[in-house]
Amino acid sequence: MAHGAGSGRNATAGGHARTLAGIGILAGLPQRELSLLAVECIWRAVVPNEILLNLMHGDTLDGVTFVVSGGVRLARSVGNGGRVVYTDVNAGGQFGEMSTFGVAETDLTVVAKEEGLVASLSEARFLDLLSREESVSRSLLCQYARLLRDREVSGLRESAPAIEGTGAQRVYGELLALAEPHKSDDGREGLRIARLPRHRELAARVDTTEEVVARAIADLVREGIAVRDYPGLIVGDRTALLSLCESS
Repeated sequence: MAHGAGSGRNATAGGHARTLAGIGILAGLPQRELSLLAVECIWRAVVPNEILLNLMHGDTLDGVTFVVSGGVRLARSVGNGGRVVYTDVNAGGQFGEMSTFGVAETDLTVVAKEEGLVASLSEARFLDLLSREESVSRSLLCQYARLLRDREVSGLRESAPAIEGTGAQRVYGELLALAEPHKSDDGREGLRIARLPRHRELAARVDTTEEVVARAIADLVREGIAVRDYPGLIVGDRTALLSLCESS
């Protein structure tokens, strides 16, 4: 993983304080230990849509990265159909720790959702921290337990009958699920997808064809409902998109 230069205590980057006090799994540590860890971290200020990590392009994952401020989106391919699963990690969270336990990552991509600050701690130091600080280990286990419960609940939902609708309707529904609130330069409220998945990935997710995906997105642009904002998409008319989900 490529990092920006600099590490240290009581410093700032991009207006964000270099402190680990807000990291969830470190909440039980005394301030002195947090300060020592902060010195050992490699700090990096990030901007929206910046790619922090792309294992497919030769980047490496070493240790854990704490999201101090802002938020990032993790993308992983699942199965042979090209389906991509997204996971958002907001301020106070972390990613990369599973690799320290021997769980290999092969195609992970991490993209910054907004301006923020991240801090990376080496694998050796993180494992040492887990072995010495029971509060960190316990917090991590509780975090995984909550994730497991949420996935079990999601699995029950997925076992329900599939949502009906045309391929285009399903595409529009998926775009809504990926989008986040966005305000244009003139103050109008809309939606924005920071990084639009490839057509084949969207098609696999909603069980349709690449042609249907391409046509659905092209229709949004042609009708003025959305504009391309490479590598993403900005939806200026959320109401119109909702309507297409029901009547396309």
